Amino acid sequence: MEIFMRNIDFSVTHNRLTSELGKILHGSHYSSTPINFHVLLFRDKKGHHQHAGRGTLTLPSQQVGHKFLDEYGDNSAALRSFMIGGRRVKFTPSRNMARRDIVESINRLPYLNPAALEEKDRIERVFREEKVSVKTLQFGWECRDSIFSAEWAYSPQKCHIFFSDERRELRFRMSQADDTILAIAIRFSNLRTKSVHTSHSGEPVIFLTLETPPTFELEPLEDDEPRLRIRLSCLPLPEHARLVPYVSLALRCVCKSFKDLQTFLQLCKEAKIHYINDMECLVEQRHLFARHVEEELERRLRCLNWCIAFQIESLLRSLSVDMTEMLSLMPHIENLANAKGKRYTAEILAYFGQEAFKLWYDSNEEPESILACFLRVQRDSEVHPQSLTLQSTDPNLFKAYHIEVTPTTMRFSGPHLERSNRIIRRYHPDHHESFLRVSFVDEGRLHYRFDREVNGQDFIKKRVGPILLQGLSIAGREFKFLAYSQSALKEHAVWFVKPFRDSDHGYVDARNIIESIGSFDNLSFDKILMFCPARYGARISQAFTATDISVTIDPEEVLSVEDINTESGDYCFTDGVGTISRDLAIEVSQKLKSNRQRGRGRRGYARALQVRFQGSKGMLSVDHTLGGRAICLRPSMVKFEDTSLEIEVARAFDKPGPSFLNRPLIMLLENLGVRYEVFKDFQDRTVYEAEQSAQSLERAARLLEIYGLGSSFRLPSVMLTLTKLNVFDRLSNRFYRQMMNCAIYHVLRLLKNHARIPIPGAWTLVGVADVHKFLQEGEIFACIKPLEGPIIYLEGPVIISRSPTIHPGDVQIARAIGKPPKDSCFAQEPLYNTVVFSVLGSRPMPSCLGGGDLDGDVYNLIPLNQVPAFGDIKTRDPAQYAPAKKKLLDRRSTMKDVAEFVMEYINSDVVGIIAINWLIIADQSEQGIFDEKCMTLSGLHSDAVDYPKTGNPVAVNSIPKPPSSVKPDWNAPETVDLDSARYYRSRRAIGRLFRDITLPENPNPSRRPRRQRSSERTIDELTSAMDNNLSMTDDADEVVQTVRDWINDFIDTSQQLPTETIEQVKGLFQKYVSGLTSICNTYSLSYYRPLTEEEAVVGTIVQKTSQPRLRQDMTAKLREQTDILVRGIREELAGGDDEEPDEYLTRAWAAWKLSILKRSSFGGESFGWICIGAISDAIKGIEEITLEGLRRRFY
Repeated sequence: MEIFMRNIDFSVTHNRLTSELGKILHGSHYSSTPINFHVLLFRDKKGHHQHAGRGTLTLPSQQVGHKFLDEYGDNSAALRSFMIGGRRVKFTPSRNMARRDIVESINRLPYLNPAALEEKDRIERVFREEKVSVKTLQFGWECRDSIFSAEWAYSPQKCHIFFSDERRELRFRMSQADDTILAIAIRFSNLRTKSVHTSHSGEPVIFLTLETPPTFELEPLEDDEPRLRIRLSCLPLPEHARLVPYVSLALRCVCKSFKDLQTFLQLCKEAKIHYINDMECLVEQRHLFARHVEEELERRLRCLNWCIAFQIESLLRSLSVDMTEMLSLMPHIENLANAKGKRYTAEILAYFGQEAFKLWYDSNEEPESILACFLRVQRDSEVHPQSLTLQSTDPNLFKAYHIEVTPTTMRFSGPHLERSNRIIRRYHPDHHESFLRVSFVDEGRLHYRFDREVNGQDFIKKRVGPILLQGLSIAGREFKFLAYSQSALKEHAVWFVKPFRDSDHGYVDARNIIESIGSFDNLSFDKILMFCPARYGARISQAFTATDISVTIDPEEVLSVEDINTESGDYCFTDGVGTISRDLAIEVSQKLKSNRQRGRGRRGYARALQVRFQGSKGMLSVDHTLGGRAICLRPSMVKFEDTSLEIEVARAFDKPGPSFLNRPLIMLLENLGVRYEVFKDFQDRTVYEAEQSAQSLERAARLLEIYGLGSSFRLPSVMLTLTKLNVFDRLSNRFYRQMMNCAIYHVLRLLKNHARIPIPGAWTLVGVADVHKFLQEGEIFACIKPLEGPIIYLEGPVIISRSPTIHPGDVQIARAIGKPPKDSCFAQEPLYNTVVFSVLGSRPMPSCLGGGDLDGDVYNLIPLNQVPAFGDIKTRDPAQYAPAKKKLLDRRSTMKDVAEFVMEYINSDVVGIIAINWLIIADQSEQGIFDEKCMTLSGLHSDAVDYPKTGNPVAVNSIPKPPSSVKPDWNAPETVDLDSARYYRSRRAIGRLFRDITLPENPNPSRRPRRQRSSERTIDELTSAMDNNLSMTDDADEVVQTVRDWINDFIDTSQQLPTETIEQVKGLFQKYVSGLTSICNTYSLSYYRPLTEEEAVVGTIVQKTSQPRLRQDMTAKLREQTDILVRGIREELAGGDDEEPDEYLTRAWAAWKLSILKRSSFGGESFGWICIGAISDAIKGIEEITLEGLRRRFY
């Protein structure tokens, strides 16, 4: 509705009038959220005033307009008057209809605070007008004696520092003789320390240290033609390319005048950059990375074994030591290698890397020299001559070497124990070091994100292209691109390999590895495979999927059965799923358990397995009608031809998963009729449970179990064990409190930033097919067998979906049949923890749910009988999800074509962009998810998801943009402060849920204690210390006393522990601390801020990031690595299969005593949690043997 305004004071500005009207219209009696409106002031045609004193106010609806006029209209019945500038503004209904485009705009776009916009404009004007003049730029190295060694210097003809509020960065712009401009861009969030001072020689200096290297760019010439900026790996200036990997984190700028320092400080204040000091940094030129030093180091590296050379490169690239320091250590390293061998030396260097890194934190005393540190590490290691790292007995694990290629450098890490694949297992473990996992990431481990002003394709081609196409040269070794797995490709990671000679396979290189995988050419079922590089790469990737070996079967036990298709032939009901006999499924499960020492794991067996077998991939579900050992493969599972007969298991679905809401699903459900209050109620319950969880071990265990926290350390199980022992002391333990703070923060952050809300009574289950055709169209069968509690049969209407949800039809309602009839196939085999879909009807239900299939997809089920709050939903027709067109060549693909596809994928991976644009447009549009742009995006999303297999990218310029550049508040990165100029208050459910959560202070657990340089204790001294420490804590520590009493029922704790046992647990603790330290260093979001012990135990990363996907990926790797570490510790405590449980208990008791002694040092507390779990495990073993003896005696 349009309202006419008159009698406006001429001095009143547009922004002031809008702000005052906003105070009225944003009252709660108008709307629960700020409504948008439009103010137009008429131009003064005579030019005497800034406006004519008249104008129009356009409101979003007639209802709001009439309500406003009832209060402020120019009539005697008006309740209030609107005064501004000393005048009462008069409001009357306009004679004109409100302009349609304005009404649509204010209904679609959020309200923007004029004062905030005015402030934003002011800051941008200051940044445009003010600049800092720089005379000299110096990149260098911060030495251990606090001297800055200027390793590279440049004095440009003209150089200025500019600030940008929009990009939140400062930019050095250096004019060159050819009129081009070189730029160094540094994000405000990347500034670690800032110093503005006058040097002792009287120079005005700005000294900056950075979290990650800056961005280097070549800016286009300022002419009429718009051009893109060019990203660079280094500045095209003498020596910068050689030095940039090592000296990009410390930048010293000598300004032209002291006025420039004042200007810099003022600009920092405007940019809200805080904590600037005036400490002088003394400068020298020490030539730590001189060319002759680099050449000599390279020559020596070529002569060393690869595993040693890798660790030396890792030390240099991690910036733990400089090149001159490294060269001084080479004689000692070479002597060690000659005396002890390559493996021992490599382990020493890995351990030394951790200690060298810690030297930067030894701030309270004179720092140890790098040579002294190396010699100390060597001495410490000689005390425990056994391996410094855990040696797992799991045959599915191998030691993986990693390299991250960033724009300016390479980061080395490993070797880490990881799950292997078919190719790795083929060769002797001595050759595993010949394989490299190479990731292509931006600085700070972020995925590449190029804005529209940067030529990203050109940069990827120049930085990534040569590596993929020509290989990596490291310490004289040549690595070539090999392949990737599908999950790794999403992380922009691939495999490289260097040639080696294997005793069974002879000479091995990338080419013959690919040739050995199977046959991809002239396949009757896929004749065009070799003409599509992406598809060819996807088929090869099956061999690189992380799997566990299980059993080998005979050829006659492999059966081929036809797929079940619709009558039209348009759809396949059994797409990606075959069957397995019950006997073989049991055998596979037993084999998987036996690979883990003492056969630990859940009892029973998985009814559904995700496998790789020969050239096939997909699911195998148990078919009770199959006898003996048998598997049935369908044509939809077979991707290429191979003759291997080993069943590899990617995942065994042996337990149900909880079901969570998320932002896209909430947006979809809200638009389909589910009320906001439903989501709010479930979120409030979760917040309450999270906040109460720290009050008892039982509640804490429940929270950790739901969110999968602490699972590597078996925390939920250990907490429940302590609960049964009536232990409450852990609640007052500092480490426990900090650990739970991390867990609660993790849960609340997931709620606020992702709306990850658990739904009690809902489940996440893997999909399989009803091969016996019992279910009718639209029916499902779901039988849940939790780890504890009774079996659950879902019955009645069930909301079913599959992530990601992006189309209105991606959520459907199925009918669950409940407990099956006695004579049915499901009574014979209930297929626990799966959702079974019907194979009858015109279309498979999985294909309706985001284009899903049955090759391992999991589905979210909300049974309305158990969760009736979602009953208001009104479903829509599903999308068709037509197959995406493949990008084909006019010839057969080569591995070079596959490498070029990887390069293109890194630059064209737009799934995330499409998903977030869909969510923002749905938030801003009155039509919500039914907006035409959202419907377009749902189709593009399907194409983008298929891109890794089709090779056809979604063009960035084809992706619809949100109507407003102002984003909803829920979309603000957690690293920035919300302001109304950039972000608006979302009126959708996800916005309201976002604002309902207030995050506590970032837990920021205490830093690791500084390394204590205590002398090495003898075994007798250690024994005495352990006993004394334990006796001192007996009266004060309830846990210690209770655990001791518990153990006393099985072994005599008063007896002195054997020397051999103490020596063993002491070495085990050292391995644990070394492994945990490596994990905390490797899987932090920052290269220089290691994770804390509490974060590692909980399995979370508290640090903020602008890319939550990065934190999610790093958290998953953190949990995987801590799981392997803890499993290894428990295996060594358990001993061999021929050892009795009481021996296990004795070692676990000794380790527990040691953990009490080591509580105050890094790793001590978490080692104690592992030991309690091991004690419980050992006692269960003793009780089982006792129970078995009683059975035999009486039965």
